Amino acid sequence: MAECTPVLGGILVGVLCVLTLVLLACLARAIRGPRYTDRLIALNMICTVVILLLSVLSYLLGASYLVDVIILYGLLNLLAVAVLSRISIRHHRERREEEP
Repeated sequence: MAECTPVLGGILVGVLCVLTLVLLACLARAIRGPRYTDRLIALNMICTVVILLLSVLSYLLGASYLVDVIILYGLLNLLAVAVLSRISIRHHRERREEEP
């Protein structure tokens, strides 16, 4: 464990709990929808919260190798959201062209 005071450790554990609740709320939004864009934004938010969770865990555990995982996960999140947004935009444009 990293060298931190017990108060800071307690605060960081509280932060982990709050982030877990936020993660569950985003998961509920991703499942419920109702639109594709709501699900896409929820997916992006889930990835962001996971990055925050991993960052706090990396500090608490003193595991610097997790920073590499965090960076890779952030880049994959960026790529996934960009591709899914492009697909969504293309789909909406095709639907508008088909309408009379």
